[in-house]
Amino acid sequence: MSDVTRVSITGLQVVSALGRGAEAQLAAALPGAAAFTEVQRFDTGNRRVHRAATAADVVSLEEELLNAITGACAEAGLTPAQRATTPLFLAVHGRAGVRGLVSRASRIYTSACVSASTAVADAAALIRQGYAERIVVAAGYLVEPDQFALFDAGRALADDGVVRPFSGDRRGLLLGDGVAAVVLQRGEGLAEIAGWGRAGDAYHPCQPAPDGHGLAAAMEAALRKADLPPEVVGYINANATGTSFSDASEAAAIRTVFAGPVPVSSTKAVHGHALVASGLLELVMTVQALREGKLPVNAGFTTPDPDCDLELILDAPRPVTAQYGLSLNAAFGGANTALLVRAG
Repeated sequence: MSDVTRVSITGLQVVSALGRGAEAQLAAALPGAAAFTEVQRFDTGNRRVHRAATAADVVSLEEELLNAITGACAEAGLTPAQRATTPLFLAVHGRAGVRGLVSRASRIYTSACVSASTAVADAAALIRQGYAERIVVAAGYLVEPDQFALFDAGRALADDGVVRPFSGDRRGLLLGDGVAAVVLQRGEGLAEIAGWGRAGDAYHPCQPAPDGHGLAAAMEAALRKADLPPEVVGYINANATGTSFSDASEAAAIRTVFAGPVPVSSTKAVHGHALVASGLLELVMTVQALREGKLPVNAGFTTPDPDCDLELILDAPRPVTAQYGLSLNAAFGGANTALLVRAG
């Protein structure tokens, strides 16, 4: 791939319950230090579950998004004039509290848990095709009572307060704060978006196809876009939420695409599920892991599941042995995304 068509992340900023900045995220995620605590932001007294990964020092969602965008643009070295003319792709759940940013955004993404990753894929495609020099992608979710109540009522939340991706005794997901922004532009940078893929499985409104064919198709598309074989991938940051159907389907998808073992972990086990922002938060985690040369553990795991027979990173972080990693996401409605990144 020529330098002219290379799409790179040149600036990034992130905040979650693990802390502020990409380094803080990985420092906590590497050994599996989960950030779940009792929710203090609103009353959960009438809920089954009372835990989430909430950051203690966040302000409003719009302020956090503005701070993330400003920080990412500063790291990318953008001038005020460049920032003013750079398109903003924004992934948020509704307009409440972010109307100022919504009015400035070129595109708004509300496609549930693949919102942010879809925005990254669209931005990378437009830059590679020459329609834009650079694009800022930002996404944000702060745990709030409405979505918490919906997931709790649907019995999707882990009632024991622990997220156990791919573990035989997994009991569900937990929500978490996540606000992130990245600057994508032509040329070299902190990391390259080498490929991207999107696919639907059209199986069920809420459950993924058991054989994982939608997510497998997304991974295969990302590899084709990069013109690379599966063997180059040295890490997969899985979508794995700790729910039974989803984790098993994803494991099937990974086994379909990869003939041999590839190291896998899900960072949702430490920072929670950030819904619309999860794709961008987890992309930043993947980039940081590749850049620092350390792969985070699959936290919470206790019991093997024969339906999730993968090369999970357990007990301790692993050294990076390849330049490329995949960040996977899936959403209700059968939507699947895969982002292939290379360390800069």
